[in-house]
Amino acid sequence: MKLPRLAALALSVTACTKPEAATPGPDSKPETAPADGGGPHSAAGGPTQGVQRVTECPRTLGGSESQIDRVISKDCGPVTVVEDYRVDNGSLTLEAGATLQFKDGAALIVGGSDTAKLIVSGTPQEPVTLTSASDKAAGAWRGVELWDKAARSQITGAVIEFAGTEERALLVAAAEVALADTTIREAKGPAIRIEGAGSLASFTGNTLRKLGSKAAIVAPPTALVGIAGGNRYDGGAVIQVEPGDLGASTTWPNPGVPLRINAEVRVDATGSERAVLSLSPGTELQFGPEGRLSIGGSAEGGLQARGTGEAPITFTAGDRREAGGWSGLRVWARGEVTLEHAAFEFAGGGDESSAALVVEDGAVSLREVTFRSNRAGVAVRGQATLRAFADNRFAATPRAIDLPANLVGALGEGNAFDSDARIVVAPGAVTAKATWAAHGAPLELVGAVQVGAELTLEAGLRVLAGPEAVLEVGGDTPAALLARGTADAPIEFRATAGVWRGIKLYGKTTASTLQHVLLTQTGAEPAVWVDAPVELRLDNVTCSQCKAAVVGWQCGASVSQSAVLATDGTPAIDVRPQGC
Repeated sequence: MKLPRLAALALSVTACTKPEAATPGPDSKPETAPADGGGPHSAAGGPTQGVQRVTECPRTLGGSESQIDRVISKDCGPVTVVEDYRVDNGSLTLEAGATLQFKDGAALIVGGSDTAKLIVSGTPQEPVTLTSASDKAAGAWRGVELWDKAARSQITGAVIEFAGTEERALLVAAAEVALADTTIREAKGPAIRIEGAGSLASFTGNTLRKLGSKAAIVAPPTALVGIAGGNRYDGGAVIQVEPGDLGASTTWPNPGVPLRINAEVRVDATGSERAVLSLSPGTELQFGPEGRLSIGGSAEGGLQARGTGEAPITFTAGDRREAGGWSGLRVWARGEVTLEHAAFEFAGGGDESSAALVVEDGAVSLREVTFRSNRAGVAVRGQATLRAFADNRFAATPRAIDLPANLVGALGEGNAFDSDARIVVAPGAVTAKATWAAHGAPLELVGAVQVGAELTLEAGLRVLAGPEAVLEVGGDTPAALLARGTADAPIEFRATAGVWRGIKLYGKTTASTLQHVLLTQTGAEPAVWVDAPVELRLDNVTCSQCKAAVVGWQCGASVSQSAVLATDGTPAIDVRPQGC
């Protein structure tokens, strides 16, 4: 009697199929695919036509096999894979207790050229084992490859051992692969590499141990969503995030080991909606020297990193655990970032403009964020927006904040600083009503600040002034300077080196006040210069080590003085106009 056709045997991509490959036993009884859809499905969703279900035990496996739904049970004993075994237009099911042992260099390849599926159904008591047929050494066989046409394959209760290359033991290039309660051990390199359109529908209860790479999993930024906690890794293991783009919103779960970023990952929308990367509480991101997250560089992008007091989100260096060990997080003009209960450490590597967090025209909100051991903490530039900046902590980060003069008033309350920290104010204009509060760290003026609105300086404010520093009030638009110190908390201006240029009140300045203010080390012009027709009141103002008078003014200015002192070599209290 003529037997039904078992399989369509084809040449392997790399080698000719051996005669004994996929050889059935004497009691082979193939079955057609059941009408209820068992076995692989076509693109239209129905069962693939002409696929045969085969349950007999093969002597060996190898070569290319299609139009077969092959099932291997534990009763088959160890089945030897003698060369690359390819499954296309069919499926391979490994039942609890089944064992495949692979000859040197062989691999299991599913869905490389046609729709296929791998189903592994082991249990804790009877795992499915994929192992070496010869040397029990890492890399003895090449591993398992799930290509793009092997979508929705499932591996449960497997042990994959002694497999892989320097790239991976298990390749996932298929979508929605489920991996549960599986052990990958003694691999030559990483346990798993996800690439292309590969993704994990779920990843729970797995063990990745004794690997030849610190990276247990290597994945593109789009493929981390399925890697949650509850899996077991070697000590010091990481999940390596490959460089690339996130074009749609996604959440990175906390996998329980650090996410390692060695190059740039960009969050930029590819569609009309903003692409937002959300980080889960407790997540640690480790960066190599060239690693960086860039938000909103070419399209709308966002980052939401909301940790908790018990589970903060940490951005840190992966190699050099010292200031400048990695570049930092960068927010561009089309980026929006919210950080809560997060920590940045060992950042600021690269050029002098680098900082742990650099905001180039973007928008940020920071609450309860810690910056420790960085070359610089936060650098805000251009037309950036500070939506919130409160209750943050700066430790061992002397250059704590760099920001435009126009944004100093946006700094909120509760920020804490070390004694040597400073807030560096870039030259520029204050164009809206603002208050410069005392934050526990001095403001450092490095150039001219033009005040074009009402600016209030609060009691206790300390200002460090560089050689080019000067406050210029009311030069182009109406403005006022209200420096309101107290006897217990005076406002202090001190030079950082040599002398600084002082305070200039020009003709569009409205009624202004300097109260309980200490000025030191101003230059060859009066520390406070008043143009006509400005009205200025000085109350308890002292100039120490100043090279000229405390105050000078032009005809038509109205200057009232109370308890104005010239000390420590300051030559005079005032210089009055002549001939008025």
